[in-house]
Amino acid sequence: MTKAKQKRQLDLLVMDEGQFFASGNTTKSKEASSNTGKGNEVFTKKGLRDILGANPLEDDVSVTASVQSSRNKNNDDDSDPILDKEQMENAMAKLEDEDDVKAMRGAQKEAAEELKEFDENQQYQKDDNDSISKCSQDDETIDDELSRQSGGSKDKKSISKKNRAVNASATESSPKQGKENTDSKSNDTEMEKEFAAWQKKVGLNINTLTSSLKPNERYGIHFREEIDPFYSSHYELIYEELMKDGENDEENEFDVGEIEEAKEAEERKAMDDGDLLATNPLPDILLEQRQIYIKEKASLRAEKKRRKLTGENWCTKIDGVTKYPFWYNEDTGEAIWEKPKLLIELEADQVASEKRWSALSYKPLLHIMKFLLPYPDRIQCGSVSRHWRLCANDISFVKHIYPVELGALTMDQTKLDAGHFTTLNDAVKAALPGDTLELGDGHYWVQEPGLLIDFPLRIIGDENDPSHVVLELSGSIVWKGLRGWMEGVTLRRPKMASGTSAGKEILRVEGNGQIDMAYCVLDNEGGDGDVVRLRGTGMKGKWLDVVLKNASGEFNGLKIEDSAGIELVEVSSFCLKSLF
Repeated sequence: MTKAKQKRQLDLLVMDEGQFFASGNTTKSKEASSNTGKGNEVFTKKGLRDILGANPLEDDVSVTASVQSSRNKNNDDDSDPILDKEQMENAMAKLEDEDDVKAMRGAQKEAAEELKEFDENQQYQKDDNDSISKCSQDDETIDDELSRQSGGSKDKKSISKKNRAVNASATESSPKQGKENTDSKSNDTEMEKEFAAWQKKVGLNINTLTSSLKPNERYGIHFREEIDPFYSSHYELIYEELMKDGENDEENEFDVGEIEEAKEAEERKAMDDGDLLATNPLPDILLEQRQIYIKEKASLRAEKKRRKLTGENWCTKIDGVTKYPFWYNEDTGEAIWEKPKLLIELEADQVASEKRWSALSYKPLLHIMKFLLPYPDRIQCGSVSRHWRLCANDISFVKHIYPVELGALTMDQTKLDAGHFTTLNDAVKAALPGDTLELGDGHYWVQEPGLLIDFPLRIIGDENDPSHVVLELSGSIVWKGLRGWMEGVTLRRPKMASGTSAGKEILRVEGNGQIDMAYCVLDNEGGDGDVVRLRGTGMKGKWLDVVLKNASGEFNGLKIEDSAGIELVEVSSFCLKSLF
């Protein structure tokens, strides 16, 4: 009953005394207000303002502003001012119970929070917005307390006004912050696209990336990397774990000295308890034990060497994956698929001991032939069998000469390998009868007075193209050896020689000298004399595909004297006179 009565009084105040009517009922509202009793001031306009807690001066100003705005908008001169929503809620709160007011405040707060959650334009800031909402909640609580205690005073109105200002500023800042965040996101997206295009153009080289930056950007990177580097929390966590592991490792390190001392203490205790027997040997016994130890060690070493020489350390085993047999060395742990070379050589020695000299293995036979003269001993050994002929013509018996193109003139003969020479003269001096001199592609110089060969010798060049191997002769080659062979070589005069070599042949064979030639070219351009001169009673030989060129004046390409004889096969001459 009390609440119903209060509501009827509120309706009377709002509708009648408050003059909250439509614009057409203004006269009626004035008449109703004039007919109300003057004794009860609560039901007057002044009493309503006191209930709502509004200042008459401020209320008149606000009402005047609202009336002016409504008149400008609707062109209605008789419109009345409308109360604020907050004033209406405060007035209704005064007429309700305290529990209902708290429930209403809570419902309004929940509704506002739900609206904020579904508002896409609302941007939450954890630090600023939380503090603002908390302050607004505290201000509302203080506002409610003051309104209940003072019934709407000027202090309460000022506090509520400040709270509304704070809330309004927070509400205005939220869309601005949301807009700023949206702009920053769009700027970041544009910058990422621009950086991706720039990176695709420049590449991933760190030097290129660094050089393309501005000076202040490079300084910023240097500052963050060197002066004040940034470490993430994940890095710091991993670093702390590593440091802890390192401390644990240091704690778990073993002290060798302590371990040895513990062993000595255990041995001493075992000897005291009788579990370990200890003796004190005499010095004479120590020397004897030392000799026994040295003898046993030497015997083990000798046994290991014997097993290595005899091949007893090799055995066959079966591979667990392929199921194929392989050879395994029990002493060294070496494993190979093919049969060891040592076992092959030992088997060859066994066959040679059964079949005698005809089946002697290659290695010892080659070592024996090194002590023989190439001619006639080594050549005669080559007629025993095919195996011996291969050994007699082994490549290790050939002497190699470096051409000028490989820097032969600047090489030190003492530092070269055995069987290698820098000039043809040095090779001829070191050669034995029957040796073979091999000339590689290039040029070779033979200075005055030339080259004398008085023993059997073979000179080998390029049989396919003799122009690849050229001997530049300032003098002549005088051949007096009983047997000789020359193949794939070009003999000519130096192109840069000053003057001519008077009375000089390219090749002169004298006495009992004999030489066979094949695929050679003899060019005496720049010389004064015959190209080749044969003089002697025992000269016999066979020439195959030999070219004689540029005999000067009245000289011949080939001049034969005395009773010398030679067999020519496909020999050609490019001289002014005939061949002979």
